[in-house]
Amino acid sequence: MKNKLQQLIWSLALVGGVLFAQDKKLKKANEMYNNMAYMDAMDVYTNLAEKDNASVEVYQKLGDINYFNAKYKDAANWYAKAFAMDKNLPTDYNFRYGQSLKSIGQLQKADTYLGAFYRAQSGKYMPSSEYMSAVEKASGRHSVEKVNFNSKYSDYPGFLDNGQLYVISADRSNKRNSWNGEPASDIFMGSSLSAMGKPINTKYNEGSLVITNDGQTLYFTRNDYVEKKLGTDSQKVTRLKLLRSDKVGDQWSKPIELPFNSSDYSVGHPALSVDESKLYFVSDMPGGKGGTDLYVSQIQGESYGTPINLSKVNTVGNEMFPFIDQDGTFYFSSNGHPNLGGLDVFQTSASDIGETVANLGRPINSSYDDFAYVVEGDSGYFASNRDNQNDNIYSFNQLKKTVEEAPCQVVYKGVIRDQSTGQPIPNAKLEFISCYLENVGHVTTDDQGRYSFEDENCDNVSIIQADKMNYFTDQAVVSGKNGGVVNTDISLKKHEKSDITQSIDSGMVEDLAIFIGPIHFDLDKSNIRLNAAVELDKIVSIMEEHPTLEIDVRSHTDSRNDDAYNMALSERRNKATIQYLVDKGISRSRLTGRGYGETQLVNHCSNGVQCPDEVHEQNRRSEFIITKR
Repeated sequence: MKNKLQQLIWSLALVGGVLFAQDKKLKKANEMYNNMAYMDAMDVYTNLAEKDNASVEVYQKLGDINYFNAKYKDAANWYAKAFAMDKNLPTDYNFRYGQSLKSIGQLQKADTYLGAFYRAQSGKYMPSSEYMSAVEKASGRHSVEKVNFNSKYSDYPGFLDNGQLYVISADRSNKRNSWNGEPASDIFMGSSLSAMGKPINTKYNEGSLVITNDGQTLYFTRNDYVEKKLGTDSQKVTRLKLLRSDKVGDQWSKPIELPFNSSDYSVGHPALSVDESKLYFVSDMPGGKGGTDLYVSQIQGESYGTPINLSKVNTVGNEMFPFIDQDGTFYFSSNGHPNLGGLDVFQTSASDIGETVANLGRPINSSYDDFAYVVEGDSGYFASNRDNQNDNIYSFNQLKKTVEEAPCQVVYKGVIRDQSTGQPIPNAKLEFISCYLENVGHVTTDDQGRYSFEDENCDNVSIIQADKMNYFTDQAVVSGKNGGVVNTDISLKKHEKSDITQSIDSGMVEDLAIFIGPIHFDLDKSNIRLNAAVELDKIVSIMEEHPTLEIDVRSHTDSRNDDAYNMALSERRNKATIQYLVDKGISRSRLTGRGYGETQLVNHCSNGVQCPDEVHEQNRRSEFIITKR
C-alpha cells in the first residue's frame, strides 16, 4: 500500500511538472507569435498540439499561422479542431475559417461561418450560391500561363511600366523573415531579375511600387527602415511604410518617407491615377472598415493631402494591391467582396471607385490568393498560390472584353406609419444604406406616408432607415437581389418631445442612456457597426432638436490585451464615434470625448477573469454624457 501511495504521489507530481512545462512552452510560443516569428512559434505549437490535453488556443494559433501564410487547407484543419473545442470563438475566426473552407471548395460550410461573421458585424453576407453564376459568366476571358522566371520563393509583380516588369522576389543574400521562413524581398527588373540595388533595396523587405510617367519619381513599399533605423510598434512588430525616391541623373536618390506613415500601422502598395494627381495605397490605419483598406491622397506638389478611406469599395475583409491602367480602370484584390476563395482580383472605375465592382472570374481568379494584377493593353501579369505552393507569377492575355451585364433594376416602395395609431407619417426621411454603411440614396414620404426609390444596382441596398422628428429612428433589412418591386412598410414609435425637452432642460438627466443606450464594438475593432449606427442616428435626431445641446463621448474597451494597447484602442473608438456624428451634420464644437481604456468596466470581467464574449462586449462601448443644455 505504501509503495502504491508513493507511486501515486510521484505520478501526480510528474503530471504537474508536465503541465508546468507545457505552460512554459505555450508562453514562449505566444511570445514568438506576438512578434510574428510564426515559423518558430509553429514548431512549438505543433509539438503542443500532439499532446492529449492540447488547448483550443494552440489550435487557434496554428490555424492563424497557416491562414496568414495562405496555407488554407492546413488552416481549415486547425480551425476545425478549435471550433470542435469551442463553438464561441471570437467572430474573426468565423471569417478566417470560412475563407479557408471556401478556398478548399467547401462552399456550403464556408457560407455558414462567413454568414455568422457578417451577422455579428450587423452586415449582409451574400452566399456563394447567389453570386457564383455571375462569376462564372465573367470567366473564360483570359488565357493564363505560369512564367519561367519564378524562383523557389514567393514572387509577385511589383509594377508594369511600358513593357518593363518589376518583380518582387527574395534576395537570397538577405536574412530570412521569421514569419514565413523566406529571405527578405527586394525589387528586381525584368525576367532576368536584375536587382534595383541601393539605395532602394535593403536587407529588409521591399515590395510593390509605382513610377511616374516621366520616370523621375518612384513610390515603393518597405519595412519601417528609414535612415538606417528600424522602427517597431508598441508590440515590437515592424510594420510597412511608403517611401519616395527621385531620379538624380541616372541614380535614385535616398528614399524619404511619406507624411502619413506611422510605426503603429502599415502603409504600402502604391498606385497613381492616370493624371498622377492622386496617390492610392493600402493601410490598416485606425478607422478603417476591415483588415486592410484602400486610401487615396491628393498630391499637391511636394506635399500630400490627408488620406481618405475609399469607403465605397472597402469591406470588412482585406483590400490590397491597387493598380490603374491607362484607360482608367482600377484593379485591386479583395477577400471581402464575393469571391472564389482567398484574394480575388476585381475591377471598378477609377472615376467612381466602388460604384460597381466586378470579379474578373476564372482563370485569373481561383479558390486561392490571386493578386498584384498589372496590365498594359490586352496582356499583363498577376500572382497566385493556386498550386498550394509559394506565390508564383503568371502572365495572361485578354481574349475578349468584359461581359456586359444588363442592369438589374429594383424599386423599393412602402408606407411609413405611426406605431401607435397606424396613421401614415408624411415628410418622413428615408435613407437607403448598403451593407458597408454607405448612403446609397434618400427620399421623403408624400402626404400619404408613401415612398418610392428606384435603383439600377440590385445589390446596393441592405437597409432602409426611416427618420422623423419626434419619432425614434427605425430600420428594415431588405434584399433587392432579384429585382422588381420590394415592398417594405416601417412603423415608427413616437417620443414626446416635451418629455425629452423637460428632462434635458430641467437638468434631471445627464446620461443620454435614458433615451439611447451605449453603442458597442467588436473585439479589437473601432469601426461603427450597423446596429450602432442606428443608435447614433437617434443621438443626431436629439441633437438636431436641441441645438444648444453638447455631449461628451466616453469610449471604453474590455480587459483583454494590455493597458496601453486598450487605451489607444479606446481612443480610436472615440474618434470613430465622434466622426460618425460629425459626418451626419453635428458640429464638432458640440462634441468632446476621450478613451478610457479598460479603467471603467461595467461588470466583473477584469484581467484574468474568464467571461463569454457577449459579457466582455458590455465593456466595449461608447457612452454619451450631456455637458451643456
